[in-house]
Amino acid sequence: MASKHIDIITSQNVVITYDLADFGNRFLSNIIDLGLIYLFNYLRQILVLAGIGEFFMVENIMLIWIYHLTIITFFKGRTVGMRALGLRIMKPMGGEVAFSDLFLRWIVRPLDITFTVGALGSFLMLGSEKRQRLGDMLAGTVVVRSKQSVHFSLADILSFHNKNTNSPIKYPMVRHFQESDMLFIKNLLQNQAGYSSRVHYEAIIDCALHMGKILQLESQPADNKAFLQQIVNDYIVLTR
Repeated sequence: MASKHIDIITSQNVVITYDLADFGNRFLSNIIDLGLIYLFNYLRQILVLAGIGEFFMVENIMLIWIYHLTIITFFKGRTVGMRALGLRIMKPMGGEVAFSDLFLRWIVRPLDITFTVGALGSFLMLGSEKRQRLGDMLAGTVVVRSKQSVHFSLADILSFHNKNTNSPIKYPMVRHFQESDMLFIKNLLQNQAGYSSRVHYEAIIDCALHMGKILQLESQPADNKAFLQQIVNDYIVLTR
């Protein structure tokens, strides 16, 4: 059965959990894109009837063929329909989606969608663990919802602090960090708690080591999660 979430490793080696795009959203995004293509063709036909230019069926077919590669390259992994629905193409192991990845997805699109009327792509996506059609499998890409499935606001951080008001300050240097840094750490801790996995565990360790170096600690705390939680709490005490 297809999964609902996927862990994306960022270039900073931090794991963020995204929601995988479901069949309905991907189908609707394709309908929006086709609608734009047919609208453009309709306008072309009006110009032809008005005696401006000529209409060629080959050009009409080619427009549909090249639309997805052109637009998805221009918008860096998103068509107009995908942008409208908050979807984007990403690499599960992090890094930017390269043109070669987009080209590979595009070159098998006729087999996935056009020649099979979407049957093959739908069948593979519904049965795939990462909801991938053939193009995604070959390119090593996934389609996700742009909005992260876990997100914390400053109010959440303050709520955390209210439960730990008696905790003494251990790391006064955290006052120099940015609020966004604390939100990032809290998101990382929550992701690890909700979707426990090896990559999350390693991300916690890497983040704790990095913070230890910045704070110039003589010895690294043994409990990485508690260390990061203490940093967040100290920041709130010192800046609020």
